[in-house]
This record gives sequence, C-alpha cells and structure tokens, in this order.
Amino acid sequence: MDSHISDKITQTMATDLLNSYHHMTTTLGCWESHKKPRPRGYVLVRVGPRREVGLHQVALIADNRRDELKITLGSNSFDISHICHNRKCFNPEHLVVESRRTNTRRQSCNGHKILVADDFSYHPCAHGSVEKMRKCILPVHHLAGLMQNSDKQPSTEAPPAPHLDDTATNNIAADKYDHITLTMARELINQYRAVTTDLGCWRSNLKLAYGHPLVKLTKLNVKGGLPQLSLIADNRMAELKRALGSRACYNISHLCHDTSCFNPQHSIVESKSDNRKRMDCKGKTILVCEGITYHPCVHGRVEMMHKCILPVQEVQDIVSNNDVQPSTEATPVPDLDDTSSVNSGADKYDHITPTMARELVSRHHAATTDLGC
Repeated sequence: MDSHISDKITQTMATDLLNSYHHMTTTLGCWESHKKPRPRGYVLVRVGPRREVGLHQVALIADNRRDELKITLGSNSFDISHICHNRKCFNPEHLVVESRRTNTRRQSCNGHKILVADDFSYHPCAHGSVEKMRKCILPVHHLAGLMQNSDKQPSTEAPPAPHLDDTATNNIAADKYDHITLTMARELINQYRAVTTDLGCWRSNLKLAYGHPLVKLTKLNVKGGLPQLSLIADNRMAELKRALGSRACYNISHLCHDTSCFNPQHSIVESKSDNRKRMDCKGKTILVCEGITYHPCVHGRVEMMHKCILPVQEVQDIVSNNDVQPSTEATPVPDLDDTSSVNSGADKYDHITPTMARELVSRHHAATTDLGC
C-alpha cells in the first residue's frame, strides 16, 4: 500500500472490509479470514481494479490509526508488528507500529508460551520491559503437578492469564530476585561474607562461576549472585532490575575491578559502554607524594560516573631522603619521548615527581602577562 491508496480508504470502508473478511477468531484473539495468505504470510484484499492492500494495514485505518500506518508506508525504518506472531491476523489490538529493529527482535520469543501454575506465572517475552514496548501475546500453558509437599488442594478453576503488559514477570533472570526480601538478602550477605581485603572488598569462600560468587537458594530453587544480592540488601532493587535480563542495556560495574567482590559500596549500575571503559585503569595505582594525590582513573571526570577504587601507594620524593643532599646542578630535563624509560600515554608522567615538575616550571617561566599567563 502507498500513501495515495491509504488516503482513498475511509474509516467506514475499512471497517466494512474487516467485517466482510473476519471469518473466525482464534483462542488467542486473532482475527483470521478464509482467504489464502500470500507467501510472506499476509492476507491481501483487492480495493480497486489493480490494487491490493494488506488486511492488517486496513485494520489500522478502521481503528482510526491512519497516522501510524503512514509512518510505515514507503519507509525502511518502521514496520507493523504482529505481537501475536500471526501474520494472518488483522485484529488491531494485536498490531503495533514500531521500528524495524524492534520488529525483528520480536522473533526471539516466537513459539514460546506463558506458563501458569497455581499462583505463579512466567511470561517469556522480555519486550514489555523496554519503555513504550508491549509484551507479545503468547498462548497460555497451565502446568500441573507443582504442588508437591503441600496439603493444599489444587483449584478446579483455571488461574487467570497474566496481564500482557505485566513487567513483574519479565523474564526468569529478573523474576528470581523478586522473591528475595531485604531481610533475606542481608542475612545471606552476612552469612557468606568471609574476608574483607585492604581495599574494602567483601569476598566469600564460595566457588566462583565466571568470576562471580553464586549462592544456591534451595527453597526458591534458584541461584543468585552475591553482587546482585548485595544491591537488594542495600535497598537498591530498582537499580538491580535495570541490569537483569539478556537484553538489558546496563551492567553491574565493580569499581574495585574485583568481580568476586560483593561490597555494595563498590558496585554501581551503569551502561554497558561505561562498564567496558572501566577496564582502562585496571591494574593501576593511586600515587600519594608529599600530600599530593594522583588518581589515574579518569572516569570520575565524566558526569554521573564514579572513579574506580584503586590501591594506594605512598611514594617518596627523590630528594626528600635525609641521607641524600639535593644537587646544586640543574636537574636535566627528562626526555618525555624516550621510550626506553617511560611508557606511552599517561604513564610517561608517572616518573615525574612534584619537585622535578616545580623545578621545570620555574626554569621555563620567563614572563607573566597582564592576564596572569
């Protein structure tokens, strides 16, 4: 369909077309026609001598969403998404207009089912966790036999299906932390906190999985990471939720560069790109000399980013030793590009002490302008 054709189809005409081709409604609420779909799966209908349009496009006009439809016409940036994963469907409640990239992502949960058992529901679609996106409409599958070790009799009534936009059951990775209370998290942290390093890192005696300590919660039948539990214990569940799920755009960053640490003061939630930038100062040391501190981490200069927590090293000025008298000869100017003695980048300044720097500045200070330069 092009914009010229869509302008000729009135809302009344569109409604009449839908009614004439709406032959059945599936259990999932999809509207389908007996007309055979085209190879791509869409049902096309004739609106003129030589013009065919998709019923799903007509549905948007009938639903008074012509402006949304026009965004998709002649554009490679937007598409009509079937959140029921059924291209034959033309129920306007199952249609959303969104970016082509988002449209492609919806295929990740195609063929999955919403699982419901007793008071528990698991919705495998993660799309509703992103702002302005709707969860996909999936078939509901009721599980049985999950009431072992219980005196409760199963209800004969089917549990209600979860709301389609319910983000509380976003995905299994996020859901498993919903059942962990603040008190429970604090008890677990205190139980597994075995060592505190000189840098303030909390470590456990648990075996690490990919560098992270995991604790098995038998009653909940899940494994939880101690860094994640520490955020819950620090009353930062909202932050944690942003970093959960395979499609999350955020990560938990360890300011101390120690992934086995679960001190909440060493953990922040930030974008994955910022998380990767933190590797720039890994292995470096804060230098302190004559009351002057040099912190090699530049991340704190960026708004909303924290400096990394690095080990501190006290260094002695080369002329501060009582047994060594300062030379009366001029200190030779170091060759900053001498690769045999210094490294490239910021490291080449690490070998210049405050005294050397002051002498260099004094020697080359020839004039002071009215502006103070």
